Amino acid sequence: MNIFGALLYNRWLKLRLAGKELSEQGQANLRALEGMRPRDRFRDKSFVVVDLETTGLDPYKDRVISVGAVRFQGGRVRLGEMFCELINPGRDIPPDSIKVHAILPDQVAQARPAWDVFEDFLKYLGTDILVAHHARFDLFFLNRVMREQYGFRLQNLVVDTVLMCRAVLIEPDPYGQRKGAKRCSLDTLAELYGLHVPDRHTAMGDALATALILQRLLPELEKAGWRTMADLVKVAGVWG
Repeated sequence: MNIFGALLYNRWLKLRLAGKELSEQGQANLRALEGMRPRDRFRDKSFVVVDLETTGLDPYKDRVISVGAVRFQGGRVRLGEMFCELINPGRDIPPDSIKVHAILPDQVAQARPAWDVFEDFLKYLGTDILVAHHARFDLFFLNRVMREQYGFRLQNLVVDTVLMCRAVLIEPDPYGQRKGAKRCSLDTLAELYGLHVPDRHTAMGDALATALILQRLLPELEKAGWRTMADLVKVAGVWG
């Protein structure tokens, strides 16, 4: 799907849900694409960069235990506009996962459940474009909550810094050998751009690292001739 498809789907969804009772936040998310024009320059848009820490890597059985996000606008990472909270997953956290993110069961025992936290995150996100590194993984968890609560997936546009990297930093791969795949890892890109990531494998640390990488990739896209929202979604758009 391209940006035109996203806009058409959003219009159809509004018609399908017309007359149905939705919470204020559900109604707000249905309006996430209002005012979005394919020819708009993406440099003028506001982005929210997100990262989730989970109980494991299986999106069907694992749950979110931490969300971190930071706003990126006008070419700057807005350090004063962060969102960070632990989440009670309602299940055990496997020891192998604890080794990665160092979040202990006692730390999330009194935390709010995913829906309560995600409702606040939706307010924070507003109509901004959502950004993540390997965005399909994070989007799956977010959309599971969206569908449970509202019956539809997140309506904000979602773009992936991995796909941006592949578009501007990796040589063409017509045979699908993925020779340059590792060059788009978060650690490799941080090293490439000389970024220090002190809180790696924490939601806030990885969200901030991704935002700093986004800050460098967007000008690379412009140099390559991609400047509009239609271009950005074509190159890096992700659908849930």
